[in-house]
Amino acid sequence: MGLGVCTSKTFLVFLSLLFLVAAAALAYVGINIIVTYKQYQSFLNNVYVMLPAIIILGTAVFMFIIGLVGCISAIQESCCGLGCFITLISIIFAAGVVTMVLGLVYKDKIDPELQKNMKILFEKYDGKNVESSAVDFIQEELQCCGIQNYTSWENTTWFLANHTVPVSCCKKNETDCQGKLDALNKINTEGCEKKLETVLNKVLGFSMLVILGFAVLELLALISLCVIQRRDAREGYQVL
Repeated sequence: MGLGVCTSKTFLVFLSLLFLVAAAALAYVGINIIVTYKQYQSFLNNVYVMLPAIIILGTAVFMFIIGLVGCISAIQESCCGLGCFITLISIIFAAGVVTMVLGLVYKDKIDPELQKNMKILFEKYDGKNVESSAVDFIQEELQCCGIQNYTSWENTTWFLANHTVPVSCCKKNETDCQGKLDALNKINTEGCEKKLETVLNKVLGFSMLVILGFAVLELLALISLCVIQRRDAREGYQVL
């Protein structure tokens, strides 16, 4: 086995293993986005916000297949397998670019979506219905109160009837909190809208950075593999 073929084979095995690791990382990112969406889906009724996550998971599966194809191609020294490897990387690179574009597009749509849905849910709050459960969950989870801040409750049906904010506005360490506004030291005063926006934008922002990193890796791999294919077709890789 020539030095060039040996070097190329080692590179392909390393690159294939890297794609297997990348597939696991992308799967984690995609699942994390879906879990976050599921937690706050009452505030994000537009299911298309999950589209980038679905593409990420699909990309993870595809990258796993690429890793396997790369390992087999390297071990068998298959020129056809190498060509298939290059084709798959090209497809996955294009999918990554599309995912980044979709992520940027839907990131701008999150804020208006939140404002509209949060207003509807907070207005329907009565402490018993499904909408109330969603509001209580977000206020307890993010330790916030109201849409903009705790004063957002003052014009709601709940406040006019009870003259208190929901108990879910209470701080976690307060055991005797009843949601009365004359005891502001016992309730969270920050609004939920900004906090939820921050959570969702962090998740999407992290996802975009991961995808960008893998896109750069895939581009470098594509260039390297094209060079290897031209060289190894002459040095020793066989058509299998």
